[in-house]
Amino acid sequence: MVEVMKKKLIAAISVAGALVTGVIFNVKAEKMREIKVDIGGNIMQTAKNSGAPRFGVESHWGLQIFELVDLRPDVAVEFSRPGYKITATPLFSLTMYADSANDNNMAVEKIDLQYRYKAASHDDARAFISEILAQFKRGNWRRLIYDTCPAVSGRSAYLDETGKVDGSCSLDPDYQPSMDDWLILMGTGRDYTWLGDGVAARLTVDFETDATGLSYKISLEFCDFALENKRANAAQAQELAEGDEKGWKSTEGFKKRMAANKVKVKLLEANAIRRGDRLISRD
Repeated sequence: MVEVMKKKLIAAISVAGALVTGVIFNVKAEKMREIKVDIGGNIMQTAKNSGAPRFGVESHWGLQIFELVDLRPDVAVEFSRPGYKITATPLFSLTMYADSANDNNMAVEKIDLQYRYKAASHDDARAFISEILAQFKRGNWRRLIYDTCPAVSGRSAYLDETGKVDGSCSLDPDYQPSMDDWLILMGTGRDYTWLGDGVAARLTVDFETDATGLSYKISLEFCDFALENKRANAAQAQELAEGDEKGWKSTEGFKKRMAANKVKVKLLEANAIRRGDRLISRD
């Protein structure tokens, strides 16, 4: 494997059950301007072909994590799939994940990007986020709306049954909230979600104001949508089974909550139509 991948491992140490290593490729750090990554390819090969000179690597019982931290402001990371390209900059870190338990040649299943961004003002942050949203709009991405949320446009995407700002569902990327709504939404953290070519993307935004001033935290995640659903469904099934075994009637309660949520979603969608917003296809 070492010869095939032409990698050089350094500083291997054991930390809480994890093998931590460094992997170096034949690329000079000062020449690095763009790093290209994608979901689905072998994680070592993806790292080797990315254009990055080195990655920090951790292995946790079959889970491999490749990470770059403290990236230079002039280095961009591109999600490079044709038709779905997204360029992220400036970034603090890039992290890729692969799990041997999936039996898929250690394919990259998740990519996490943490932005290094200092907002001068809320208006400045809104403009920065709008540039990211515009990239998704230019590509073949479509909005991802989960079954537990109403498939609606505009302001209705974040309003509850009484018309108040709610914090449970992703936002409509084609709608710009008012500043008052923005402060409520991003003050507690909200996200935008898309789906394209089997990949789910999630942009998460929140802010806080402290003694150092205004601080926005922005992250962008890409993941294998089928694997994400498989893992979530397995975890939920296990949780329900354990609850049933303890006599908590977890499955019965879950079915009741899902039925109630369907009624709620229909009400929210009806409210959206009355408000002048429109229904969005989930297909």
